[in-house]
Amino acid sequence: MVKEKAYRMKLSPNLERCCPFIAGGIASVACWYFQLDLVNAPRQLLGATVSFGAIVSGFVGTSLSILTGLETPVMLKIRRTHYLKQLREYLGWAMASGILLSLISIMGMFLLLTANWFAAIWCFILVFCIAWLWLLARVMLLLFSHPENMPD
Repeated sequence: MVKEKAYRMKLSPNLERCCPFIAGGIASVACWYFQLDLVNAPRQLLGATVSFGAIVSGFVGTSLSILTGLETPVMLKIRRTHYLKQLREYLGWAMASGILLSLISIMGMFLLLTANWFAAIWCFILVFCIAWLWLLARVMLLLFSHPENMPD
């Protein structure tokens, strides 16, 4: 039996934490540059992002509950190291971005903020939220699929 070794690009923790900000900034600048606004966007789009933000927050809350209750060798090691702080930071940013996305979308729905500047802020927060969700999901998958967690 041939063992396959998986290779993946590793980013430094500082660069990894900056990725959501960079991605959100790029989306915001693109939105501003192309003068996109939410005037022609269907109202359902903002409603959907309210739901998406709430779902992200719920997912993060569930992840937090699962991680708190795990007694696997990997989680026990994480609790003894500085990585628990990083994991808490990821959970906090992901939850905050989901809540912020819901709030900004609600503001857009009821205050009818359709200007270009509001669309740029909305794009930033949407991409920021998606990026933090992606990072958190990646970390969760790595934790759950770690060889020490697999039954023999």
